[in-house]
Amino acid sequence: KLCSPGTVQPDVGQKECAACVSGKFIDEGGKTACLECTAGSYCEAGVAAALPCPAGRHQNNTLAALSISMTSADDCVICPIGSSCSTGAADQTPCSPGTFQAAAGQSTCDECTAGSFKAASGAGACTRCTAGNYCPRGSSAERPCVQGSYSGVEGLGAAGQCTECQPGHSCATGAVDQLPCSQGTH
Repeated sequence: KLCSPGTVQPDVGQKECAACVSGKFIDEGGKTACLECTAGSYCEAGVAAALPCPAGRHQNNTLAALSISMTSADDCVICPIGSSCSTGAADQTPCSPGTFQAAAGQSTCDECTAGSFKAASGAGACTRCTAGNYCPRGSSAERPCVQGSYSGVEGLGAAGQCTECQPGHSCATGAVDQLPCSQGTH
């Protein structure tokens, strides 16, 4: 009789099958040795498949460095602020520029809201867009108000929110205020 998945028959002629120990698994029947648990997963005793760390958690790299297999979901580490961890993650993924994650234990990063930006990866928060600039949703950098417009307020989310220069004034790219035309110009 062949051993079922999750169990092995380590010695030829042995009549009983033995369950794989915690930290190991075997996905096929009739085998003589269990396999090491895969990265981003944990293996309880007698399992036929490695079980992935749940979303919002990742492999415990301290245990991995010591060659110790994870044996329960509790061994998976909570994903830190500024990163995300999908199901079965071997490690955390820093939030990319234009995104952030303010809470620990999350599976996704959120886009910066309109009026804010984040240039660096691994952010726990976005930065408010400064005067003279605007930032659409998911911005990784501020965008200056175009020449002929200005903005003296922070947190603009679209180019159309910049104020058009009035006649008799000039506005350079990224201007925070309009400047009166000098005498003899218009």
